[in-house]
Amino acid sequence: MKAAIVNNLAVEYIDEGKGPILFLLHGWGDNLHTFDSLLAKLSASFRVVRLDLPGFGGSEAPEESWGVEEYAYFVKSFIEKLGIPSYIIIGHSFGGRIAIKGVGIGLLKPQKVVLISAAGLATNRKVRNQLLRLIAKIGKIALFPFSSDVKERLRLKLYRKVGGEDYIHAGALKETFLRVIGEDLSPAAQKINIPALLIWGEKDTATPLLNGKRLEELIPDSTLEVLEGAGHFVHQEKTDSVAALIQAFISQ
Repeated sequence: MKAAIVNNLAVEYIDEGKGPILFLLHGWGDNLHTFDSLLAKLSASFRVVRLDLPGFGGSEAPEESWGVEEYAYFVKSFIEKLGIPSYIIIGHSFGGRIAIKGVGIGLLKPQKVVLISAAGLATNRKVRNQLLRLIAKIGKIALFPFSSDVKERLRLKLYRKVGGEDYIHAGALKETFLRVIGEDLSPAAQKINIPALLIWGEKDTATPLLNGKRLEELIPDSTLEVLEGAGHFVHQEKTDSVAALIQAFISQ
């Protein structure tokens, strides 16, 4: 494990292997170790760089709330810090969200992009996200008469009812989480003008396959690969298949 100071934040990262550079971005509430099994399949042929994004794993959290664009700016600064000349970006879930935004607005300039169960589109989860933001705003007022312990239990119950587990576990990043889920990245996806590989688990419920199909429509030069029986962590559940898809995509 290595450490660096980037934009006044201490971050941890791993840089290993030799060859074309793969830059990996993990999902929300996760860390760089989500790619351990995938790395074992790729590091023999590639130099693989992966970091704990600010606020996750061993990296410092920003003092203020961030949106997706702030994370994309940070990734850009990190890449410049390491002096990486050219790379292929691979993002899972929230990491895919950062990749879509960064590439779409021209902040990140990879040769190709791989999106694994990427988040960021306003589909059927839009109502859930609106409810999360509403609960966060009015929760303290609505639960005012109750004791602190009772209030906490009631709020957790409300969040779980709308599928807000990520928000529950966001800790100091709650405001950042609300900013992140509040942005529809469809416009950014339409501006991606490099080859894109989309990898999805057939049974993904966190970012349903509908998102992958929609991204394939939005990104001009994109291909969607669906792996049967896999869920949101398809890169862990079907590591061999995901690695093979990535290698074939890069060699094209």
